[in-house]
Order: sequence, then structure tokens, then C-alpha cells
Amino acid sequence: MKPKTNVKPSRRPKLDSTLIESGYAPIFSSWIDKRDSMHYDKRNIPYKFKLLYCSSRDGFNTASFHKNCDNKGPTIWIAKIQNSNQLIGGYNPLDWGGNCNWKNTTDSFLFNILDSKNNSTAKLGPINGSGSYAICCNNNHGPQMGNLYCPNSRNWTYNTSGTYYSNVGIPENFLVECYEVFQVIKL
Repeated sequence: MKPKTNVKPSRRPKLDSTLIESGYAPIFSSWIDKRDSMHYDKRNIPYKFKLLYCSSRDGFNTASFHKNCDNKGPTIWIAKIQNSNQLIGGYNPLDWGGNCNWKNTTDSFLFNILDSKNNSTAKLGPINGSGSYAICCNNNHGPQMGNLYCPNSRNWTYNTSGTYYSNVGIPENFLVECYEVFQVIKL
């Protein structure tokens, strides 16, 4: 009879994404835990990222976004800017539930990835100050955060003054090709 061992499998990240590779999971996890200088190793990621919404699969409209993402707890979203390799996104540590209200938090962030094929181009944009106006929950908008306006269309805008979030090079006006939202689950 063979002795039984309790060896835990490594936490290999897997992102069910059409936009980004699993290599970004350690970066996102490190940003969530505010480990700016020391990123997690890909084998020891403390989060699972479960795909809740994909605009190319579920429809590019706010009704589908809210149906799939409201009241699911913390999420991270990623959007591809049309005709480029640039990705932008953000982390909402709260939830998307509610209508026409702002939620305050100092744990949210935006990010910009200039080249989706090169994770060294990823830049973190933390919330500024007290965290006021960090997350906007509005049934007529997508994942709106601070200066980033995401209406029920592909035309998104960003106020580059950096009032709510640090400016990390997100363009002022751009078209979104598609976007995905992942539930962030602590392991």
C-alpha cells in the first residue's frame, strides 16, 4: 500500500481571455495586494480570475455588463483599444451593484498596457487622495471609474487631468474593440 501525501497543486494562473495571456495574472494579483516592487510568482497567485462578461460573447451593451457583473464582488476589467495592441483596465474591489451612485475606496486602480504582447509595458494608476468618486455604478454605463467615462457605446473618454486616478497614458478619446470583466476570487 502506497502512503498518501497531501501535496497541493501549484496555483497556475489561467485567464479565460481573448485579450490577454495568463502571464498578467501575477501582475494583477500583485497590484491588488499593493506589492508594487515584488510581484507574485506565477505558481503562487492568491486569486482566481473568473470570466463574468465578454463583450464579443455577451453583447456590447451596458445591460449585458450589469446582468453579468452586478453584485459579484471584486472585479478586474480589461478593454482593447481599437486598431492597436493597447489595453486599459481597472480593478473594482467593491462591486458594480447600485444605480446612479459613486462608491469610495482607496483600493481601486486603473492600468494601461501599451503593448499587450509585452507585460513590461504595464503601468499602474492608483486612486488619488481619499478615494472619492473611485467607482461609478450606473445602469447606463459600463465599468466607469473616476475620470474614465464608459457610456453604452464603443466611444469611451478619459479626463487626463488625473483628478481621481494617476495619469498612466490612457488616451482622452478612443474606441473600444471589446472588453472583458473577471471576478476576483481570493484562494
